[in-house]
Amino acid sequence: MNRLKIIALLCGALFLGANHLFALELEFANDNWSVTAKTYQAKSKNGYLNSLKVDGKEFLTQEKVAAGSYLCQGKVPPLKNLKKVDDKTITGSNVLGTLTYTFTDKDITCSFTNKDKKSVAFYFIMSKAINTVIVNGSEMLEVPVKARGKSFKWIQGKTSVEFQAKSSIWGPWKGCQVFQIRPAPGKTGIIKIIPGKVLDTASFNKQQKKNSQATASQPETGQTTSFDYSATAASKQLPLCMIGDSITWSGKGDYWRKELLKRMPNVAFIGTHTAVLGYSHAGEGGDSTGRVLNRIKALPDCPYYSLLIGTNNNGVKTKELVKPKAKETAQNIIRIVNALLKKNGVKKVFLSSILPCSTKNPLRDECNSATNKILRAQFSTAFPAGNVVWVEYEKPLRKIDGWEKKIRLHPSKAGYALIADIMAKTICSSLDVKPNQLLTKPANSGVRVVNLMKDDLTTGAPVIAGWYTLSFKVTAITGDYPEVILQSTDSGKRFSFKLVIPVKTGKRISKNFFTKYERYGYSRVAMKLQAVNCKISAVLLEKSRPSMKPSVYGKGAYIDTVSPTAPGELLEYKK
Repeated sequence: MNRLKIIALLCGALFLGANHLFALELEFANDNWSVTAKTYQAKSKNGYLNSLKVDGKEFLTQEKVAAGSYLCQGKVPPLKNLKKVDDKTITGSNVLGTLTYTFTDKDITCSFTNKDKKSVAFYFIMSKAINTVIVNGSEMLEVPVKARGKSFKWIQGKTSVEFQAKSSIWGPWKGCQVFQIRPAPGKTGIIKIIPGKVLDTASFNKQQKKNSQATASQPETGQTTSFDYSATAASKQLPLCMIGDSITWSGKGDYWRKELLKRMPNVAFIGTHTAVLGYSHAGEGGDSTGRVLNRIKALPDCPYYSLLIGTNNNGVKTKELVKPKAKETAQNIIRIVNALLKKNGVKKVFLSSILPCSTKNPLRDECNSATNKILRAQFSTAFPAGNVVWVEYEKPLRKIDGWEKKIRLHPSKAGYALIADIMAKTICSSLDVKPNQLLTKPANSGVRVVNLMKDDLTTGAPVIAGWYTLSFKVTAITGDYPEVILQSTDSGKRFSFKLVIPVKTGKRISKNFFTKYERYGYSRVAMKLQAVNCKISAVLLEKSRPSMKPSVYGKGAYIDTVSPTAPGELLEYKK
C-alpha cells in the first residue's frame, strides 16, 4: 500500500501567544498506523495499539510476548481490513469483532464490538515502569494488583494516563499489570484513554492524602480500633498487632500465632481480621507495602506491632530491576514503621527482615535479601532510638539445612515454628520478659465481642474477609425445609457470598464459616440474613474466637465475661 499521510486540523484556533492551529498527525501504511498528538504519541503493531508514550514515557509493555494491546480468545488474531473512516478515525476487524480507534489531541477512544459467540478479552499489557494506579479516583495502589472499577489512572513518575471503562485489572502476568474488558457476544466495550496529565508535586501529595483519608474512613465492621489495655497490668498480657500480607494469615499463617503462644502464653493478638484458628491479626492477602501504607489509619492502636511485609513488591523478572526495586521497597517499609510509631499508645515496632523464599523465580529471593541489606544499613538512622526492634529471620533461616522446603513462599507449619521461635526470643530479650510466663484473668474481665448483625438482620457496613461465627435461636418452624441464609447485599460485586444453614426448632444453632480472602474469592460487602420457613431471634454474627464457639449474645460491642477465654485473646475490664 502506498504511504498516506493525513493531517487532521482539530480543536479550532489555539491561542499560544499567536493564533495558530494544532495539528494531529496520523500516518497510515501497510496495515499499521501512528499518531502524534499534542499530549501523546501512539503507534500500532498488527493493527492494535502497541505503544503509547506520554511525556516521553512508555505506558504499554514492549516485551515481545506481551506487547501492547490485543483481542484474545485463546489465540490472538491480528487486526485486518484497516481503513480510515474520517480524519480522526481508524477501524479494523478480525474473526473476533470490530475495533475502532478515534483520536483527538487530548485522548483516544477504543471501541470494540464482539462478533463472536463467546465473550472476548480486550487486553492492555502495561509497562513494568508503572509503579502506581489510582482506582476510581481515590484508591491509590501499588502495581501489580487485582481490582475492579470504572477509572484507572496509571502513574509513572509524575506522569499519568487514565483508562476510563467499567473493567478489571490483574497481575502480575509475565511480570506485567493487565487491564481488560470482556464484552459479551454482540455487545460493545468502550475504553477512553486520557494521556498527558502530568501531576505536579502538590497535586500528587494531595491525591495521596485523599486516598489515605478514603481508606481510613472506609467502614469495616468486624474491626475494633479502640481497645482498653488497662487490664494488662493485672493479666500480664502483651498486646501484639501482627501486620503483613498472606504470610501473616492465609494458609497455615495462624500457626505462627499458635507457635508463638506455646513460647509466650501471655501474648494477646490484636487485629482487624481473624484467621482459621480464631486468632486476630492485621494481615491482608496480596498486600504490598503500598497497600499497608494506605490502611495505616484503619489499623487498631496497639502498644506493640509486628511488621512483616515486602515480598509482594519484589517479584521482579529481570536482574537489572533488583536493586531499584529493593531500594523502593525498603523506603516504603521505613515509611510504614514511622507511621506506626505515630499511632496512639505505641511503645515498640518489631520490624521483621523479609523471609528468604524458595520459588520458581530466584530473583524474588535475591530482591528480598537486597531489601534486608538496605534496612540493616539504614536502621540506626531511619528510626527513633529504642522504638524499633529488628527481628532477624533471614540469616538464621538460611543456615538451616533444607530451609527451602519449610519456608518456601508461605511457610509450612514447621516453618512457622522456626520463625515463632526467633520472634519469641527477640521479643523476650528486648522487653526483658520471661518466656512461658503464664497469664492470669483479672476479676470482672472478659473478651470484647462485636455483634455485626443489627436488629434489621443486616450488617449495615461491609464485612471484611475472615473467619466468623454465626449463632441464633430458632423460635418456630413455619414451613417445610426451614433454613437461614446469610448472603451479600450487593450481588453486583465480583465475588458474591452465600451461606445456607438448615435449622431445627427449639435449638440455638451456631456455624463457623470463612468468607474467602479479599480479592481472591471474596468482595468486601455488607451482608443480610434471611429466615426461610422459620422464625429466629438473638442473632449474633462475630469474629471467630479460638474456641470456635459462640459468645454470650449481646448487641453492638460488649465485654463477654461469661464464655471461657483462651490464650491469645485480650482481656478487658467490663465497665
